[in-house]
Amino acid sequence: MDWPPQSPDINPIELLWDEIDLQVRKTQITSESSMWENIKQVWDNLKIGVLHKLVERLPRICEAIVKSRGGHINEKTLK
Repeated sequence: MDWPPQSPDINPIELLWDEIDLQVRKTQITSESSMWENIKQVWDNLKIGVLHKLVERLPRICEAIVKSRGGHINEKTLK
């Protein structure tokens, strides 16, 4: 099956950035420097469970990508 090797659907670092983005959006950002401080704080406080969760969902994502023949998947519908 052909699909881009840089696919964000199967790139764990992209999944991690999504998680960081979700956490940062819950914080108060008043300036560019506060944004970077919030990103750093979220990064420093990441729980190991979050990382385990990201790794554990990769097989479901890969299976869905294979099933869709490399097409778009909606991860929210994966169980």
